Amino acid sequence: MAHDDLPLHITPRGGPSLPPPPPDPPPSPTRWVIVGAGVVIVGALLTLWWMGRAQIDTTSLAPTGPTEGQIASRRPKEQPGQNLPPLGESDPLIRELAAMLSRHPLLARLAATPSVVRAIVLAVVQIGDGKTPAKALTALEPPGQLTLAGNRIDPATHARWNGAVTALVSVNPADAAQVYVNVKRIFDEAYTELGYPNGDFDQAIVRAIRTLDATPEPAPDAVVLQRPNYAEYDDPALRGLLPVQKQLLLIGPDHRRAVTRWLHELARNLDLKVD
Repeated sequence: MAHDDLPLHITPRGGPSLPPPPPDPPPSPTRWVIVGAGVVIVGALLTLWWMGRAQIDTTSLAPTGPTEGQIASRRPKEQPGQNLPPLGESDPLIRELAAMLSRHPLLARLAATPSVVRAIVLAVVQIGDGKTPAKALTALEPPGQLTLAGNRIDPATHARWNGAVTALVSVNPADAAQVYVNVKRIFDEAYTELGYPNGDFDQAIVRAIRTLDATPEPAPDAVVLQRPNYAEYDDPALRGLLPVQKQLLLIGPDHRRAVTRWLHELARNLDLKVD
């Protein structure tokens, strides 16, 4: 995984007033939540996995029907009975829930990160700042290295990110939204610790998604120049991107589209304005 402000390492090689509509079907209550766009986002948003000790009350996930002159927010309400531990004591319960709700090895590895809530909050903030959260998300470092095929990025390199992207998009964004609302107090506390006195972690999520959204799509024939121990795009506009945007380009176009769709669906369920 590339580090902040470092170039890309490579191994060179060749809805009238009617009765309200019926509620949406409830989402599954037993999927593990990750964000993060991240990534960015993928990490971003790997932060959203806490389910509380009670299962999700699926009736609270259904949006209300439109009222006169407005449509109710899709954002779920915090469910009662969420006995959240202090931030500094949250690791054991997160690991317990992670083991119960997911067998994905990457998610288990992330859950084992010391002070995992702090690490993920830091990662989301860094993404919003345009930095690559390499240190905060070391557990998600993919195998291998970036490789080139001539003066193009080798498409085989994109497969390094299959595990992380698959883990993210396997989570129902509506479940992720309910989970996040239930545990937001813990993430707000960690966000305040980083020097954001209003402590509203929603703002960090919105900022991270917007930063990732601003990443342009390179032309299929974009030239990559080989340098000693790294590579860079020949296009000055691409060379001038923020580090996390350059990192997003490495996961490949299919993965980028999947991550972007998931992040926007999550934001929609949280009623966050990212566009």
